[in-house]
Amino acid sequence: MRSLVALVATSALMVAGLAFVAVSPASAAGTLTFSASIPTQTAGAGFNFVVNVAPTPAGDTINITSTCTLNPANPSEVTDGSGNATFTGVYVKLGSTCTLTATDVTSPNNGATVQSNSFTVNAAGESKLVYTPAPPVTGTVGVTLTQFKVSVEDTYGNVTSSGDTITLTSPTAGCVIAGNDAGAASSGVATFSAVDFTSGSACAVLATDTSNGSVTTVTSTVTLATTTPAEVGFTPQPALTVAAGAVLPSFAVSVEESNGIPITSGTGSTDVITLTSTCTLSGTTSVAAVGGVATFAALTIKTGSSCQLVATDTTRVLAVATSTVILVTAGAATQVVFTTAPPATETTASTILATFRASVEDANGNVETTGLGSSDTIAITSTCALGGTTTAAAFAGVATFSALSINATGACVLTATDSSRTLTAATHTTSVGTPQAAVTVRTLKGTAGATLRLAIAGGTGTGAVTWTLAAGSTAVCTLTGNALTARRAGACTVTATKAGDTTYIAASSPATKVTFILPFKAYRVIGAVFPGRTNRATITGSGFYGRPRVISNVGGISTRVIRDTGHALVVFIFVGGGVRPGVHAFTIILANGKRTAVRYSLR
Repeated sequence: MRSLVALVATSALMVAGLAFVAVSPASAAGTLTFSASIPTQTAGAGFNFVVNVAPTPAGDTINITSTCTLNPANPSEVTDGSGNATFTGVYVKLGSTCTLTATDVTSPNNGATVQSNSFTVNAAGESKLVYTPAPPVTGTVGVTLTQFKVSVEDTYGNVTSSGDTITLTSPTAGCVIAGNDAGAASSGVATFSAVDFTSGSACAVLATDTSNGSVTTVTSTVTLATTTPAEVGFTPQPALTVAAGAVLPSFAVSVEESNGIPITSGTGSTDVITLTSTCTLSGTTSVAAVGGVATFAALTIKTGSSCQLVATDTTRVLAVATSTVILVTAGAATQVVFTTAPPATETTASTILATFRASVEDANGNVETTGLGSSDTIAITSTCALGGTTTAAAFAGVATFSALSINATGACVLTATDSSRTLTAATHTTSVGTPQAAVTVRTLKGTAGATLRLAIAGGTGTGAVTWTLAAGSTAVCTLTGNALTARRAGACTVTATKAGDTTYIAASSPATKVTFILPFKAYRVIGAVFPGRTNRATITGSGFYGRPRVISNVGGISTRVIRDTGHALVVFIFVGGGVRPGVHAFTIILANGKRTAVRYSLR
């Protein structure tokens, strides 16, 4: 019955001489049709069309949508008593092949639609030039720019069929365009694939239609760089997340021009790039670039959490590059570490120690903030009696101790142990008691070969004094108790430690140098001494200084020291004629009164 009604309606329309075109069947109670096919249009030129609703209710609202851009954008008309919605003055702004869709939005025909034929739209007259696509925003002097195009369009943005000649110039002072700077459009589009600049930096590219002066020009900008290295840059960036101690996935750093274009040959292309960071790095941190690119394939971040890498060209001074943030996750837990150490000293026993912390860390020293170990229980034990809270659960890998006391005096070793798993423990020594007065070494000089009894100044309490001797002394020293002996002249370094007692903690002196000199002694007289003339002789020995006096034990002999080397005296000896030959003695007297004697023969 419905098909028969439709057939009757269609026949009636044809009889009336109205050639309606039904493009789609009814989708609701009524049937919509376009009255005629829409012919080829020109953009911006208005055209009319009619949409009919059958049966023929008056007052239905018909909306139009399109695959092209229309003006008005979504035209709408109301049907008259014949069911016709007449649209006038509609035109296409943008599009080449278009289809219209009419929709009835009034009940009971709400939702009924019909689609027009597909019709061609020709562009309007030439109006403007448009880059499609534009030239690149960066380039290099003397290097061909990436291909770009210029379209000849109408005022609505439709590409025309123009074959006009498009010419490129640069209105910027100092910028000179070379290469293919003019080209004929094909179907409205001119393609430029061989354009470069012979000079310039911040340049404009002006496109002009030299065949039609009424067409609006178009301008684009390009920042040019020379092939001189100016900076380094990450290409690509390092991974965003990495495990501590693990090798980062390969990444690269390029030597670049000022606009970020990598330099592939010539100056800078083989520079050495070095990476640094506030985090601890290991592995390969310096790489020589190949073709301007330094590839890092063996870099490890040992410690840190949020790390950035700084790339520096160590061959020449260029702008450095800083990477994106790398999140570092800790490895497996291996150790407990005092991250905030207990105090080194505590004056009074049973006093609550200042807050300290112990962390669960991996082998590289990263705190286990998440995962295994991050919530372990840490226990504190000691060689001394403890009081207060000796265990604490870690939070984000860190256990905090704020209520622990040491109930004894002396040097107390605190040990932090993970009670949840077997890890390397941490140790720290806290000395409990009143500090002593400063301890210093009082005996600073001695004589080689003689025993020097060491003594201290300062110190407090009843603790015994012990001595230690540093290795490598020039005097070849031996220390037994407080007895220090040197085999030869020189120095040795000692440290005195006064032990603590029930009140005072142990105290040590600074490492102190003790100097040894040779003993003051004459050994022999070299050279003959004859009566009745002036003689020259050498007295050997040690400990000489200041050209000491030399006197003889017999009269008629005088002397004068002409040279003193510290271990030898060169002496003029004046002997009178009446002095009897024999064995006599010289006495050598220092300025401080010390003296020594040596025999000599008068012939």
